[in-house]
Amino acid sequence: MIQHLDGFHLYFLGKKSGILKQHIHTHFPHIKTIHFFDAIKLALSDKQLIVHALDGRGAHFAGLLKRWFKTKSVITRQVNFPPKRSSSQKTYAQADMLVGVSQQISHYLSTINPNVRTVYPCIKPLQENLEFEQHYFSQQNNRLKIAHIGHFQTVKNFPLTITLAKQNPNIQFYLIGSGLLEQELKNQAAHLDNVIFIPFTPYIGSVFKQIDLLIVPSHNEGLGMVILEAYQHHIPVIAHSIGGIPEIVEDKKTGFLIKPNTPENYQIILDKITRQPEILHELKHNIAIFLTKHPFSASKMAQEYTAIYQHLLGQKK
Repeated sequence: MIQHLDGFHLYFLGKKSGILKQHIHTHFPHIKTIHFFDAIKLALSDKQLIVHALDGRGAHFAGLLKRWFKTKSVITRQVNFPPKRSSSQKTYAQADMLVGVSQQISHYLSTINPNVRTVYPCIKPLQENLEFEQHYFSQQNNRLKIAHIGHFQTVKNFPLTITLAKQNPNIQFYLIGSGLLEQELKNQAAHLDNVIFIPFTPYIGSVFKQIDLLIVPSHNEGLGMVILEAYQHHIPVIAHSIGGIPEIVEDKKTGFLIKPNTPENYQIILDKITRQPEILHELKHNIAIFLTKHPFSASKMAQEYTAIYQHLLGQKK
């Protein structure tokens, strides 16, 4: 999105050794990367400075500059649960604008601060790699291929997918990610020849080239960005109807929404797709139409943030 913002002097403050900071420094020389004290100097000298925070620490820093130097602050939140600490609640309450990446997130943000807008994220190009594909997807068969992608943590509900794998030996499941529960999950799937674990990879585009269906049985999701990534390859989804997911999945058109979040309800959909594989073609066609109406582009995202910045600058006296 940053490269599509026009008409502003842009600065980036992040971790000194962070990948994003290095990427911006290398590829976007017009964006100045700064340090903590540079930001302080800017706050003192630039009365039109807007501090846009995209994470927890950034939000606290934006709040400090607002209290110390009366700068404008924008905070984007990507998770759909309230800030836990009272200091965080105060920072969000005092922000000039809160942005939710889904309407569901924006709804609860509005209980903290009335100045809220929704800006959906953009879909970034996904990397592909032929060697990666040959390594993990070399076995060509007629099995339905389903991927579950995410951090191996409780909220992502990987055990449900393993349960489905046990019930459906003729379906190939790919569990893609890493995390604290990795060994536990591998133990659960130890005797299943239809489950393949793939370590977290940058080549998610290659995954979507090879699979037929995405599964997202998470207990909680802010939006479900992986669903939008799958849409780039017209891959439909079976997903828990939670958080912002119903905002991007049209039930029975671009995928299937599940509630309650039980293996039995996912099994009903898998049985239906197994009996009627042509359903997948119809879903893929609908996804293409959905994306023409909702492009989730970086330029659209930049336009919406530009409107927010201009609105805040118009409030300056």
